[in-house]
Amino acid sequence: MIFDDTADLLFINGIIYTADEQDIIYQALGVKESQIVFLGNDDQSAGCIGPHTQIINLQGKMIIPGMIDTHIHPPGLVLSELYEVQLFGITSIEGYIKGVKEFINQHPSAQAVFGRGWSWGALSGDDLMLGPQKEYLDQVAPNIPVMLQAGDGHSLWVNSKALAVHGITKETKEPNGGVIVKNPDNGEVRGTLKEGAMRLVVWPEYNHEQYREAMKVFQEKMHSFGITGIFCIASRLLAKIYQACEQLNKDKALTMFVRGAVTISPDEDLSLQFTAIDKLRKLYHSPYLQITGTKFFADGVIEGSTGFLLKPYSAGAGKGDGYYGEFLWDIEKLKQAFFMANQHGLQIHVHSIGDGATRNVLDALEDVHKKMPQGDYRNSITHLQLVDKEDILRFKEMNIIANVQPYWHFKGPHWWEKVDYRILGERAKEEYPLGSFFANGVTVASSSDYSITNVPYPMRGIAIGVMRNMENGAFYGGVEDIKHMDNDQYLLNKKERATVRQMIKSFTINGAYAMKIDQETGSLELGKQADLVVLDQNLLTINPIDIAKVKVIMTFFAGKLVYENINN
Repeated sequence: MIFDDTADLLFINGIIYTADEQDIIYQALGVKESQIVFLGNDDQSAGCIGPHTQIINLQGKMIIPGMIDTHIHPPGLVLSELYEVQLFGITSIEGYIKGVKEFINQHPSAQAVFGRGWSWGALSGDDLMLGPQKEYLDQVAPNIPVMLQAGDGHSLWVNSKALAVHGITKETKEPNGGVIVKNPDNGEVRGTLKEGAMRLVVWPEYNHEQYREAMKVFQEKMHSFGITGIFCIASRLLAKIYQACEQLNKDKALTMFVRGAVTISPDEDLSLQFTAIDKLRKLYHSPYLQITGTKFFADGVIEGSTGFLLKPYSAGAGKGDGYYGEFLWDIEKLKQAFFMANQHGLQIHVHSIGDGATRNVLDALEDVHKKMPQGDYRNSITHLQLVDKEDILRFKEMNIIANVQPYWHFKGPHWWEKVDYRILGERAKEEYPLGSFFANGVTVASSSDYSITNVPYPMRGIAIGVMRNMENGAFYGGVEDIKHMDNDQYLLNKKERATVRQMIKSFTINGAYAMKIDQETGSLELGKQADLVVLDQNLLTINPIDIAKVKVIMTFFAGKLVYENINN
Protein backbone atom coordinates (compact mmCIF):
# COMPACT_ATOMS: atom_id res chain seq x y z
CA MET A 1 0.00 0.00 0.00
CA ILE A 2 1.10 3.54 -0.77
CA PHE A 3 -1.03 6.13 0.97
CA ASP A 4 -0.58 9.85 1.45
CA ASP A 5 -3.88 11.73 1.84
CA THR A 6 -7.64 11.61 1.42
CA ALA A 7 -8.66 11.54 -2.21
CA ASP A 8 -10.94 13.64 -4.37
CA LEU A 9 -11.29 10.70 -6.75
CA LEU A 10 -10.87 7.02 -5.97
CA PHE A 11 -10.82 4.11 -8.42
CA ILE A 12 -11.49 0.68 -6.93
CA ASN A 13 -11.94 -2.92 -8.09
CA GLY A 14 -9.63 -2.52 -11.07
CA ILE A 15 -6.41 -3.67 -12.68
CA ILE A 16 -4.04 -0.72 -12.08
CA TYR A 17 -0.91 -1.29 -14.14
CA THR A 18 1.65 1.25 -12.95
CA ALA A 19 4.39 0.81 -15.61
CA ASP A 20 6.87 1.68 -12.85
CA GLU A 21 10.28 0.05 -12.31
CA GLN A 22 8.76 -2.71 -10.18
CA ASP A 23 5.97 -3.40 -12.68
CA ILE A 24 3.42 -3.37 -9.84
CA ILE A 25 -0.30 -3.99 -10.30
CA TYR A 26 -2.78 -2.56 -7.77
CA GLN A 27 -6.55 -2.72 -7.31
CA ALA A 28 -7.19 0.90 -6.37
CA LEU A 29 -5.86 4.37 -7.08
CA GLY A 30 -6.63 7.70 -5.44
CA VAL A 31 -6.28 11.21 -6.85
CA LYS A 32 -6.23 14.52 -4.98
CA GLU A 33 -6.33 17.65 -7.12
CA SER A 34 -3.81 16.85 -9.87
CA GLN A 35 -1.71 14.16 -8.18
CA ILE A 36 -1.81 10.48 -7.35
CA VAL A 37 -2.07 10.11 -3.56
CA PHE A 38 -2.99 6.45 -3.10
CA LEU A 39 -2.09 3.09 -4.62
CA GLY A 40 -3.10 -0.16 -2.96
CA ASN A 41 -5.84 -2.76 -2.68
CA ASP A 42 -9.54 -2.14 -2.17
CA ASP A 43 -9.51 -2.80 1.55
CA GLN A 44 -6.66 -0.37 2.10
CA SER A 45 -8.37 2.34 0.06
CA ALA A 46 -10.93 2.99 2.80
CA GLY A 47 -8.37 5.09 4.62
CA CYS A 48 -8.23 7.73 1.88
CA ILE A 49 -11.99 8.17 1.52
CA GLY A 50 -13.18 11.56 2.70
CA PRO A 51 -16.65 13.17 2.77
CA HIS A 52 -16.28 14.46 -0.80
CA THR A 53 -14.43 11.56 -2.41
CA GLN A 54 -15.91 10.44 -5.73
CA ILE A 55 -15.62 6.65 -6.03
CA ILE A 56 -15.49 4.92 -9.42
CA ASN A 57 -15.95 1.15 -9.37
CA LEU A 58 -13.94 -0.11 -12.34
CA GLN A 59 -15.62 -3.53 -12.23
CA GLY A 60 -12.44 -5.22 -13.38
CA LYS A 61 -11.48 -2.68 -16.02
CA MET A 62 -7.86 -1.68 -16.47
CA ILE A 63 -6.05 1.60 -15.79
CA ILE A 64 -2.72 2.40 -17.42
CA PRO A 65 -0.74 5.66 -17.45
CA GLY A 66 -1.70 8.33 -19.96
CA MET A 67 -0.07 7.38 -23.23
CA ILE A 68 2.56 9.44 -25.02
CA ASP A 69 3.17 9.70 -28.76
CA THR A 70 6.81 10.68 -29.21
CA HIS A 71 6.76 11.43 -32.95
CA ILE A 72 3.63 13.05 -34.31
CA HIS A 73 2.70 15.82 -36.74
CA PRO A 74 -0.07 18.02 -35.28
CA PRO A 75 -2.78 18.69 -36.20
CA GLY A 76 -2.52 15.45 -38.13
CA LEU A 77 -5.30 15.07 -40.65
CA VAL A 78 -7.64 17.58 -39.02
CA LEU A 79 -6.99 20.48 -41.40
CA SER A 80 -6.87 18.24 -44.45
CA GLU A 81 -10.09 16.51 -43.42
CA LEU A 82 -11.74 19.92 -43.44
CA TYR A 83 -10.22 21.39 -46.59
CA GLU A 84 -8.50 18.71 -48.71
CA VAL A 85 -9.29 15.51 -50.60
CA GLN A 86 -8.62 12.35 -48.58
CA LEU A 87 -7.14 9.33 -50.37
CA PHE A 88 -6.33 7.05 -47.43
CA GLY A 89 -7.72 3.54 -47.82
CA ILE A 90 -8.14 3.76 -51.60
CA THR A 91 -6.21 1.00 -53.36
CA SER A 92 -6.07 1.94 -57.05
CA ILE A 93 -5.15 4.77 -59.43
CA GLU A 94 -8.75 4.74 -60.65
CA GLY A 95 -9.93 5.27 -57.09
CA TYR A 96 -7.60 8.23 -56.61
CA ILE A 97 -8.77 9.86 -59.84
CA LYS A 98 -12.39 9.31 -58.82
CA GLY A 99 -11.69 10.87 -55.42
CA VAL A 100 -10.21 14.00 -57.01
CA LYS A 101 -13.09 14.27 -59.48
CA GLU A 102 -15.68 14.03 -56.69
CA PHE A 103 -13.83 16.65 -54.65
CA ILE A 104 -13.82 19.06 -57.61
CA ASN A 105 -17.54 18.45 -58.19
CA GLN A 106 -18.21 19.22 -54.53
CA HIS A 107 -16.02 22.33 -54.61
CA PRO A 108 -16.65 23.87 -58.05
CA SER A 109 -15.07 27.20 -57.10
CA ALA A 110 -11.78 25.64 -55.93
CA GLN A 111 -8.73 27.32 -57.40
CA ALA A 112 -6.51 24.35 -56.54
CA VAL A 113 -6.87 20.84 -55.14
CA PHE A 114 -4.72 19.58 -52.30
CA GLY A 115 -4.89 16.08 -50.90
CA ARG A 116 -3.14 13.33 -48.98
CA GLY A 117 -2.99 9.61 -48.61
CA TRP A 118 -2.14 7.87 -51.89
CA SER A 119 -0.03 4.74 -51.49
CA TRP A 120 2.83 3.32 -53.50
CA GLY A 121 1.28 -0.06 -52.81
CA ALA A 122 -1.70 0.87 -55.01
CA LEU A 123 0.53 1.35 -58.07
CA SER A 124 1.83 -1.10 -60.66
CA GLY A 125 4.20 -1.25 -63.62
CA ASP A 126 6.20 1.90 -64.36
CA ASP A 127 4.05 3.87 -61.89
CA LEU A 128 5.28 1.63 -59.07
CA MET A 129 8.86 2.04 -60.22
CA LEU A 130 8.85 5.77 -60.97
CA GLY A 131 5.71 7.28 -59.49
CA PRO A 132 2.24 8.17 -60.82
CA GLN A 133 1.96 10.30 -63.96
CA LYS A 134 0.58 13.81 -64.26
CA GLU A 135 -1.65 12.73 -67.15
CA TYR A 136 -3.91 10.73 -64.83
CA LEU A 137 -4.83 13.91 -62.97
CA ASP A 138 -4.98 15.99 -66.16
CA GLN A 139 -8.01 13.90 -67.19
CA VAL A 140 -10.15 15.33 -64.40
CA ALA A 141 -8.37 18.63 -63.71
CA PRO A 142 -6.77 20.14 -66.81
CA ASN A 143 -7.22 23.77 -65.68
CA ILE A 144 -6.47 23.92 -61.95
CA PRO A 145 -3.41 22.69 -60.02
CA VAL A 146 -3.72 19.34 -58.23
CA MET A 147 -1.14 18.41 -55.57
CA LEU A 148 -1.49 15.09 -53.73
CA GLN A 149 0.89 14.00 -50.98
CA ALA A 150 1.63 10.32 -50.52
CA GLY A 151 0.59 8.70 -47.29
CA ASP A 152 4.23 8.47 -46.20
CA GLY A 153 4.67 12.22 -46.62
CA HIS A 154 7.78 11.84 -48.80
CA SER A 155 6.38 12.10 -52.34
CA LEU A 156 4.03 14.45 -54.15
CA TRP A 157 1.90 13.65 -57.20
CA VAL A 158 0.94 16.67 -59.30
CA ASN A 159 -0.79 17.45 -62.56
CA SER A 160 0.49 19.46 -65.52
CA LYS A 161 -1.15 22.68 -64.31
CA ALA A 162 0.59 22.42 -60.95
CA LEU A 163 3.95 21.97 -62.67
CA ALA A 164 3.26 24.97 -64.91
CA VAL A 165 2.11 27.23 -62.06
CA HIS A 166 5.24 26.44 -60.05
CA GLY A 167 7.57 26.66 -63.05
CA ILE A 168 8.79 23.08 -62.81
CA THR A 169 10.26 21.77 -66.08
CA LYS A 170 12.84 19.20 -67.10
CA GLU A 171 15.45 21.98 -66.81
CA THR A 172 14.55 22.79 -63.19
CA LYS A 173 17.44 22.16 -60.81
CA GLU A 174 16.67 19.54 -58.18
CA PRO A 175 16.96 20.83 -54.61
CA ASN A 176 19.40 19.13 -52.25
CA GLY A 177 18.02 15.70 -51.43
CA GLY A 178 15.12 16.12 -53.85
CA VAL A 179 14.09 14.20 -56.95
CA ILE A 180 12.04 15.49 -59.88
CA VAL A 181 11.09 12.20 -61.52
CA LYS A 182 11.42 12.21 -65.32
CA ASN A 183 10.20 9.75 -67.92
CA PRO A 184 13.16 7.67 -69.09
CA ASP A 185 12.05 7.70 -72.74
CA ASN A 186 11.78 11.46 -73.29
CA GLY A 187 13.16 13.16 -70.18
CA GLU A 188 9.90 14.99 -69.50
CA VAL A 189 8.75 15.64 -65.95
CA ARG A 190 6.54 12.71 -64.98
CA GLY A 191 4.43 14.27 -62.25
CA THR A 192 6.04 12.84 -59.10
CA LEU A 193 8.25 14.91 -56.81
CA LYS A 194 10.22 13.26 -54.02
CA GLU A 195 11.70 14.54 -50.77
CA GLY A 196 13.24 18.03 -51.11
CA ALA A 197 11.66 18.56 -54.54
CA MET A 198 8.28 18.74 -52.81
CA ARG A 199 9.31 22.17 -51.53
CA LEU A 200 9.07 23.48 -55.10
CA VAL A 201 5.29 23.39 -54.68
CA VAL A 202 3.45 25.88 -52.46
CA TRP A 203 1.09 24.20 -49.97
CA PRO A 204 -2.04 26.00 -48.74
CA GLU A 205 -1.76 28.51 -45.91
CA TYR A 206 -4.29 28.29 -43.10
CA ASN A 207 -4.87 31.16 -40.68
CA HIS A 208 -4.39 31.31 -36.93
CA GLU A 209 -8.03 30.66 -36.10
CA GLN A 210 -8.09 27.61 -38.36
CA TYR A 211 -5.00 26.23 -36.65
CA ARG A 212 -6.38 26.98 -33.20
CA GLU A 213 -9.61 25.14 -33.99
CA ALA A 214 -7.68 22.31 -35.61
CA MET A 215 -5.45 21.91 -32.56
CA LYS A 216 -8.49 21.86 -30.31
CA VAL A 217 -10.03 19.05 -32.40
CA PHE A 218 -6.64 17.31 -32.57
CA GLN A 219 -6.30 17.37 -28.77
CA GLU A 220 -9.80 15.92 -28.38
CA LYS A 221 -8.87 13.15 -30.80
CA MET A 222 -5.68 12.39 -28.87
CA HIS A 223 -7.63 12.13 -25.60
CA SER A 224 -10.09 9.74 -27.25
CA PHE A 225 -7.06 7.53 -27.96
CA GLY A 226 -5.80 7.83 -24.37
CA ILE A 227 -2.91 10.11 -25.34
CA THR A 228 -1.88 12.80 -22.84
CA GLY A 229 1.53 13.82 -24.22
CA ILE A 230 3.09 14.39 -27.64
CA PHE A 231 6.45 15.17 -29.18
CA CYS A 232 5.60 17.58 -31.98
CA ILE A 233 7.34 17.22 -35.35
CA ALA A 234 5.96 20.10 -37.41
CA SER A 235 8.91 21.38 -39.49
CA ARG A 236 7.79 24.51 -41.34
CA LEU A 237 4.47 24.64 -39.48
CA LEU A 238 5.91 24.50 -35.97
CA ALA A 239 5.45 28.23 -35.29
CA LYS A 240 1.76 28.07 -36.20
CA ILE A 241 1.21 24.91 -34.17
CA TYR A 242 2.87 26.44 -31.12
CA GLN A 243 0.95 29.70 -31.48
CA ALA A 244 -2.27 27.70 -31.43
CA CYS A 245 -1.10 25.65 -28.43
CA GLU A 246 -0.06 28.80 -26.59
CA GLN A 247 -3.53 30.24 -27.04
CA LEU A 248 -5.02 27.04 -25.63
CA ASN A 249 -2.51 27.25 -22.79
CA LYS A 250 -3.51 30.83 -21.95
CA ASP A 251 -7.16 29.77 -21.99
CA LYS A 252 -6.24 26.90 -19.59
CA ALA A 253 -7.47 24.54 -22.29
CA LEU A 254 -4.16 22.79 -23.09
CA THR A 255 -4.63 19.38 -21.52
CA MET A 256 -1.59 17.44 -22.66
CA PHE A 257 2.18 17.74 -22.49
CA VAL A 258 3.56 19.21 -25.73
CA ARG A 259 7.25 19.08 -26.47
CA GLY A 260 8.64 19.75 -29.90
CA ALA A 261 11.63 19.81 -32.21
CA VAL A 262 12.78 22.37 -34.78
CA THR A 263 14.20 20.97 -38.03
CA ILE A 264 17.86 21.73 -38.72
CA SER A 265 18.73 22.13 -42.39
CA PRO A 266 22.07 21.00 -43.83
CA ASP A 267 21.91 23.88 -46.34
CA GLU A 268 21.74 26.78 -43.87
CA ASP A 269 24.13 28.34 -41.39
CA LEU A 270 24.07 26.29 -38.18
CA SER A 271 24.74 29.16 -35.80
CA LEU A 272 21.85 31.18 -37.18
CA GLN A 273 19.52 28.20 -36.89
CA PHE A 274 20.41 27.56 -33.24
CA THR A 275 20.08 31.25 -32.40
CA ALA A 276 16.55 31.19 -33.83
CA ILE A 277 15.72 28.07 -31.78
CA ASP A 278 16.94 29.73 -28.59
CA LYS A 279 14.52 32.59 -29.20
CA LEU A 280 11.64 30.17 -29.71
CA ARG A 281 12.51 28.29 -26.52
CA LYS A 282 12.23 31.48 -24.50
CA LEU A 283 8.90 32.25 -26.15
CA TYR A 284 7.35 28.88 -25.29
CA HIS A 285 8.43 27.68 -21.88
CA SER A 286 5.57 26.61 -19.67
CA PRO A 287 5.11 23.29 -17.84
CA TYR A 288 2.97 21.85 -20.64
CA LEU A 289 4.39 23.61 -23.71
CA GLN A 290 8.09 23.67 -24.56
CA ILE A 291 10.53 23.33 -27.46
CA THR A 292 13.17 20.88 -26.35
CA GLY A 293 14.61 19.25 -29.45
CA THR A 294 16.08 19.41 -32.92
CA LYS A 295 14.94 17.30 -35.86
CA PHE A 296 17.35 15.99 -38.49
CA PHE A 297 16.65 14.13 -41.73
CA ALA A 298 19.43 11.63 -42.44
CA ASP A 299 17.81 10.07 -45.51
CA GLY A 300 14.48 9.55 -47.27
CA VAL A 301 12.28 6.45 -47.45
CA ILE A 302 12.56 2.94 -48.88
CA GLU A 303 9.46 3.23 -51.09
CA GLY A 304 10.95 6.27 -52.80
CA SER A 305 14.36 4.54 -53.05
CA THR A 306 15.75 7.49 -51.10
CA GLY A 307 16.61 5.68 -47.87
CA PHE A 308 20.38 5.23 -47.47
CA LEU A 309 21.51 1.57 -47.29
CA LEU A 310 24.68 -0.29 -46.37
CA LYS A 311 24.19 -2.57 -49.39
CA PRO A 312 22.76 -1.54 -52.76
CA TYR A 313 19.07 -1.58 -53.55
CA SER A 314 17.72 -4.63 -55.37
CA ALA A 315 17.11 -4.52 -59.10
CA GLY A 316 13.40 -3.98 -58.44
CA ALA A 317 14.12 -0.43 -57.33
CA GLY A 318 14.95 0.41 -60.94
CA LYS A 319 18.07 2.37 -60.00
CA GLY A 320 20.69 0.21 -61.64
CA ASP A 321 23.63 -1.54 -60.02
CA GLY A 322 25.41 -0.05 -57.03
CA TYR A 323 22.69 2.38 -55.94
CA TYR A 324 22.64 2.92 -52.17
CA GLY A 325 20.27 5.88 -51.84
CA GLU A 326 21.41 9.24 -50.50
CA PHE A 327 22.68 10.39 -47.14
CA LEU A 328 21.49 13.96 -46.74
CA TRP A 329 24.32 15.43 -44.67
CA ASP A 330 28.02 15.94 -44.95
CA ILE A 331 29.15 13.77 -42.04
CA GLU A 332 31.47 16.39 -40.55
CA LYS A 333 28.78 19.05 -40.64
CA LEU A 334 26.37 16.59 -39.03
CA LYS A 335 28.82 16.00 -36.18
CA GLN A 336 29.08 19.75 -35.70
CA ALA A 337 25.30 20.16 -35.73
CA PHE A 338 24.81 17.33 -33.22
CA PHE A 339 27.44 18.83 -30.93
CA MET A 340 25.82 22.26 -31.10
CA ALA A 341 22.39 20.80 -30.37
CA ASN A 342 23.46 19.02 -27.19
CA GLN A 343 25.65 21.96 -26.21
CA HIS A 344 22.54 24.15 -26.38
CA GLY A 345 20.70 21.70 -24.13
CA LEU A 346 18.57 20.42 -27.00
CA GLN A 347 17.70 16.82 -27.69
CA ILE A 348 18.58 15.27 -31.04
CA HIS A 349 15.79 13.50 -32.94
CA VAL A 350 16.89 11.93 -36.24
CA HIS A 351 14.80 10.54 -39.08
CA SER A 352 16.76 7.48 -40.25
CA ILE A 353 15.21 4.77 -42.42
CA GLY A 354 18.09 2.84 -43.96
CA ASP A 355 20.82 0.90 -42.16
CA GLY A 356 23.44 3.04 -43.88
CA ALA A 357 21.88 6.23 -42.57
CA THR A 358 21.62 4.83 -39.05
CA ARG A 359 25.28 3.74 -39.15
CA ASN A 360 26.35 7.28 -40.11
CA VAL A 361 24.08 8.86 -37.50
CA LEU A 362 25.49 6.60 -34.79
CA ASP A 363 29.01 7.52 -35.87
CA ALA A 364 28.18 11.21 -35.56
CA LEU A 365 26.49 10.71 -32.18
CA GLU A 366 29.49 8.73 -30.98
CA ASP A 367 31.70 11.68 -31.82
CA VAL A 368 29.51 13.92 -29.64
CA HIS A 369 29.36 11.28 -26.90
CA LYS A 370 33.16 11.26 -26.67
CA LYS A 371 33.30 15.06 -26.43
CA MET A 372 30.46 15.36 -23.91
CA PRO A 373 30.12 11.96 -22.19
CA GLN A 374 28.35 13.08 -19.02
CA GLY A 375 25.23 14.82 -20.31
CA ASP A 376 21.67 13.56 -19.95
CA TYR A 377 20.76 14.23 -23.58
CA ARG A 378 18.24 11.44 -24.36
CA ASN A 379 18.84 11.64 -28.07
CA SER A 380 16.62 9.58 -30.37
CA ILE A 381 16.77 7.94 -33.76
CA THR A 382 13.36 7.34 -35.28
CA HIS A 383 11.80 5.00 -37.87
CA LEU A 384 14.69 2.48 -38.03
CA GLN A 385 13.31 0.36 -40.85
CA LEU A 386 16.63 -1.40 -41.42
CA VAL A 387 19.29 -1.58 -38.72
CA ASP A 388 22.48 -3.62 -38.83
CA LYS A 389 22.59 -6.04 -35.89
CA GLU A 390 25.99 -4.73 -34.77
CA ASP A 391 24.58 -1.22 -34.48
CA ILE A 392 21.78 -2.14 -32.08
CA LEU A 393 24.24 -2.49 -29.19
CA ARG A 394 25.51 1.02 -29.88
CA PHE A 395 22.11 2.43 -28.93
CA LYS A 396 22.52 0.96 -25.45
CA GLU A 397 26.16 2.01 -25.13
CA MET A 398 25.35 5.68 -25.85
CA ASN A 399 21.89 5.72 -24.23
CA ILE A 400 20.22 6.52 -27.55
CA ILE A 401 16.47 6.01 -27.64
CA ALA A 402 15.00 3.83 -30.40
CA ASN A 403 11.88 5.71 -31.46
CA VAL A 404 9.73 3.25 -33.40
CA GLN A 405 6.37 3.20 -35.15
CA PRO A 406 5.06 -0.30 -34.34
CA TYR A 407 1.99 0.34 -36.52
CA TRP A 408 4.23 -0.53 -39.50
CA HIS A 409 5.87 -3.69 -38.11
CA PHE A 410 4.15 -6.32 -40.24
CA LYS A 411 3.70 -7.23 -43.90
CA GLY A 412 1.17 -4.60 -44.90
CA PRO A 413 -1.53 -5.69 -47.38
CA HIS A 414 -1.16 -4.08 -50.82
CA TRP A 415 2.29 -2.91 -49.73
CA TRP A 416 5.00 -5.19 -48.38
CA GLU A 417 5.46 -7.55 -51.33
CA LYS A 418 4.88 -4.85 -53.98
CA VAL A 419 7.10 -2.23 -52.34
CA ASP A 420 9.47 -3.34 -49.57
CA TYR A 421 10.27 -6.83 -50.87
CA ARG A 422 10.56 -5.64 -54.48
CA ILE A 423 13.02 -2.91 -53.49
CA LEU A 424 14.98 -4.69 -50.74
CA GLY A 425 14.66 -8.37 -51.55
CA GLU A 426 15.33 -10.75 -48.65
CA ARG A 427 16.41 -7.84 -46.43
CA ALA A 428 12.76 -6.83 -46.18
CA LYS A 429 12.20 -9.84 -43.93
CA GLU A 430 14.49 -8.23 -41.34
CA GLU A 431 12.73 -4.88 -41.21
CA TYR A 432 11.90 -3.10 -37.94
CA PRO A 433 13.97 -5.03 -35.36
CA LEU A 434 11.74 -4.24 -32.39
CA GLY A 435 12.37 -7.25 -30.17
CA SER A 436 16.12 -6.94 -30.65
CA PHE A 437 16.10 -3.44 -29.22
CA PHE A 438 14.25 -4.60 -26.12
CA ALA A 439 16.45 -7.70 -25.75
CA ASN A 440 19.58 -5.56 -25.78
CA GLY A 441 18.32 -3.18 -23.09
CA VAL A 442 17.68 -0.23 -25.41
CA THR A 443 15.03 2.27 -24.33
CA VAL A 444 12.23 1.97 -26.87
CA ALA A 445 9.67 4.75 -27.26
CA SER A 446 6.70 4.11 -29.55
CA SER A 447 4.99 6.68 -31.72
CA SER A 448 2.64 6.91 -34.69
CA ASP A 449 4.11 9.48 -37.09
CA TYR A 450 0.48 10.58 -37.52
CA SER A 451 -0.71 11.54 -40.12
CA ILE A 452 1.51 8.96 -41.86
CA THR A 453 -0.29 6.45 -39.64
CA ASN A 454 -3.80 7.70 -40.27
CA VAL A 455 -5.39 6.22 -37.11
CA PRO A 456 -2.82 6.73 -34.31
CA TYR A 457 -4.58 4.61 -31.68
CA PRO A 458 -1.90 3.12 -29.41
CA MET A 459 -3.87 -0.11 -28.95
CA ARG A 460 -3.21 -0.79 -32.62
CA GLY A 461 0.50 -0.16 -32.14
CA ILE A 462 0.64 -2.37 -29.06
CA ALA A 463 -1.21 -5.18 -30.86
CA ILE A 464 1.10 -5.12 -33.89
CA GLY A 465 4.23 -4.85 -31.74
CA VAL A 466 3.18 -7.96 -29.83
CA MET A 467 1.99 -9.96 -32.86
CA ARG A 468 4.13 -8.59 -35.71
CA ASN A 469 0.97 -9.22 -37.66
CA MET A 470 -2.09 -7.42 -39.03
CA GLU A 471 -4.46 -6.18 -36.34
CA ASN A 472 -7.58 -5.16 -38.31
CA GLY A 473 -8.31 -5.94 -41.95
CA ALA A 474 -10.77 -3.05 -42.23
CA PHE A 475 -7.89 -0.55 -42.10
CA TYR A 476 -6.26 -2.04 -45.19
CA GLY A 477 -8.97 -1.92 -47.83
CA GLY A 478 -11.23 -4.42 -46.09
CA VAL A 479 -8.97 -7.47 -46.33
CA GLU A 480 -9.98 -10.55 -44.34
CA ASP A 481 -8.91 -10.55 -40.69
CA ILE A 482 -6.37 -13.09 -39.54
CA LYS A 483 -7.62 -15.86 -37.25
CA HIS A 484 -4.42 -16.36 -35.26
CA MET A 485 -1.35 -14.23 -34.57
CA ASP A 486 0.87 -16.87 -36.21
CA ASN A 487 -0.98 -16.70 -39.55
CA ASP A 488 1.92 -16.22 -41.93
CA GLN A 489 0.41 -14.09 -44.71
CA TYR A 490 1.16 -10.81 -42.95
CA LEU A 491 3.53 -12.03 -40.23
CA LEU A 492 6.88 -10.20 -40.25
CA ASN A 493 9.73 -11.95 -38.42
CA LYS A 494 8.06 -13.27 -35.26
CA LYS A 495 11.46 -13.30 -33.53
CA GLU A 496 11.11 -9.52 -33.27
CA ARG A 497 7.91 -9.65 -31.21
CA ALA A 498 7.70 -7.63 -28.01
CA THR A 499 5.71 -8.40 -24.87
CA VAL A 500 2.54 -6.58 -23.91
CA ARG A 501 4.25 -4.95 -20.93
CA GLN A 502 7.16 -3.79 -23.09
CA MET A 503 4.74 -2.24 -25.56
CA ILE A 504 2.69 -0.49 -22.86
CA LYS A 505 5.87 0.96 -21.39
CA SER A 506 7.02 2.10 -24.82
CA PHE A 507 3.87 4.25 -25.00
CA THR A 508 4.02 5.44 -21.37
CA ILE A 509 7.09 5.66 -19.12
CA ASN A 510 9.58 5.23 -21.98
CA GLY A 511 7.83 7.97 -23.92
CA ALA A 512 7.91 10.21 -20.86
CA TYR A 513 11.60 9.46 -20.45
CA ALA A 514 12.23 10.34 -24.10
CA MET A 515 10.51 13.70 -23.56
CA LYS A 516 12.22 14.34 -20.19
CA ILE A 517 8.90 14.40 -18.34
CA ASP A 518 9.29 11.06 -16.57
CA GLN A 519 9.48 12.78 -13.17
CA GLU A 520 6.00 14.21 -13.76
CA THR A 521 4.15 11.54 -15.71
CA GLY A 522 4.45 8.26 -17.64
CA SER A 523 3.89 5.89 -14.72
CA LEU A 524 1.35 5.66 -11.90
CA GLU A 525 3.32 6.52 -8.77
CA LEU A 526 2.68 8.49 -5.60
CA GLY A 527 3.15 12.21 -6.20
CA LYS A 528 3.12 12.01 -9.99
CA GLN A 529 0.55 13.87 -12.05
CA ALA A 530 -2.65 11.88 -12.40
CA ASP A 531 -2.54 11.22 -16.14
CA LEU A 532 -4.31 7.93 -16.69
CA VAL A 533 -6.49 5.94 -19.05
CA VAL A 534 -9.35 3.56 -18.25
CA LEU A 535 -9.60 0.64 -20.70
CA ASP A 536 -12.53 -1.73 -21.06
CA GLN A 537 -10.33 -4.87 -21.01
CA ASN A 538 -7.17 -6.14 -19.34
CA LEU A 539 -4.36 -5.94 -21.90
CA LEU A 540 -2.27 -8.38 -19.88
CA THR A 541 -4.69 -11.28 -20.14
CA ILE A 542 -6.65 -10.99 -23.39
CA ASN A 543 -5.61 -12.64 -26.65
CA PRO A 544 -3.16 -10.29 -28.43
CA ILE A 545 -5.29 -10.55 -31.57
CA ASP A 546 -8.00 -8.63 -29.66
CA ILE A 547 -5.84 -5.81 -28.24
CA ALA A 548 -6.60 -3.43 -31.12
CA LYS A 549 -10.31 -3.75 -30.27
CA VAL A 550 -9.83 -2.56 -26.68
CA LYS A 551 -11.66 0.71 -26.05
CA VAL A 552 -10.67 3.79 -24.08
CA ILE A 553 -13.45 4.43 -21.55
CA MET A 554 -12.03 7.55 -19.88
CA THR A 555 -8.90 9.69 -20.10
CA PHE A 556 -7.70 11.88 -17.24
CA PHE A 557 -5.08 14.64 -17.40
CA ALA A 558 -3.82 16.21 -14.17
CA GLY A 559 -6.69 14.52 -12.37
CA LYS A 560 -9.37 16.00 -14.63
CA LEU A 561 -11.60 14.00 -16.94
CA VAL A 562 -10.76 15.08 -20.49
CA TYR A 563 -12.49 12.28 -22.41
CA GLU A 564 -15.32 9.87 -21.72
CA ASN A 565 -16.66 7.24 -24.08
CA ILE A 566 -20.38 7.83 -23.65
CA ASN A 567 -21.22 4.97 -26.03
CA ASN A 568 -19.56 2.32 -23.90
